[in-house]
Amino acid sequence: MPIWVKGLLIGFGISVTLIIFEYMAINREIAEKSKRIAKKVDWDSNQRARLRGMMTFGAVLPVGCAIGAWLVWG
Repeated sequence: MPIWVKGLLIGFGISVTLIIFEYMAINREIAEKSKRIAKKVDWDSNQRARLRGMMTFGAVLPVGCAIGAWLVWG
């Protein structure tokens, strides 16, 4: 398997993990706020922007890891 494919797969795994953890953190914040004010709370614009930023980073990270692996070990 070419080294750039290994880098791509490693970057993909890291990005999926980061996106899942960010999503869980935002849901935990929403649950705590809902419990504190005793009312259901929806996602606000800051939380949407946080997740969108993490998803953008997650889309770029595999490509960066593939290029980095190719430059270092290729």
